[in-house]
Amino acid sequence: MEIPQQKKLLIERILPYLTDAPADAAQRLLQQSVSDLEQILDDANTKRARAQATEQANQRAADMRAASISEGAWTHACCALINGKRLALVQANKDLLESLLNPGEEPSAKLYIALAQQYPHRFAWSSPPTTQSDEERRADFALVCRQNNLSECVANERLHKDGVDIEHWAGASQVELQKFQTDAAVARQKWLVNGASPTELKAEARYETQTQLAASQQAQADASLEVYKQRDQYAGYKPLPAHIDRKALITASKDELRKWSRLYGQFQLNTALRAQQ
Repeated sequence: MEIPQQKKLLIERILPYLTDAPADAAQRLLQQSVSDLEQILDDANTKRARAQATEQANQRAADMRAASISEGAWTHACCALINGKRLALVQANKDLLESLLNPGEEPSAKLYIALAQQYPHRFAWSSPPTTQSDEERRADFALVCRQNNLSECVANERLHKDGVDIEHWAGASQVELQKFQTDAAVARQKWLVNGASPTELKAEARYETQTQLAASQQAQADASLEVYKQRDQYAGYKPLPAHIDRKALITASKDELRKWSRLYGQFQLNTALRAQQ
């Protein structure tokens, strides 16, 4: 293929990536060499893949954090004695508590308990058993620990028995957290095989697809960075100055980015761009 035709094809692929591009962007790009155009397109592809992967990962982390906070607040509220009774562990109670939150209000056990005290006749209640067996108490303690990433140590078990707020409990160790995750994965697998409804299975399938897609996009971004590393390590590029950090890269003009790429190599630039994400 002749060079003018190569440039035309590359420019057609580059233009959709440009935002607020001047009217003569295509003409300006024509002044670049085929090698430079290929580099620009490669950088644009990498930047978009990395941005998409980061956005999805951040959203997933935010969703998981919100779900964890909500579940922790609900669990602790149900453990609390409110006028000699406990909130019944039914979905209707949980849905009602969430509906009573103001827009932007974050759930907490304290807030849920206050809402239950304010609207007692709208909730379903259960009277706590007069006595609790050691086995039941241990099962309740383990559930609270695993839902809140707390240690199942003897000290925490005593605090649980004495009714001390979980804010004062010790956090789980890395070994315990790994065990919690393994046990949760096994329980989830059993639920998928034996207990999930068709609707729940479809929802899980959609979630797994989205998770795998985000992981794949992140892997592609990592692979692109590794390619730059392998390509740049023998090119003799200068060390990247400290002042060229993520902020500088985001605000830099295209000409500056192109100049820095020639001086310092794309691997160092991409590493700096990802450093503070």
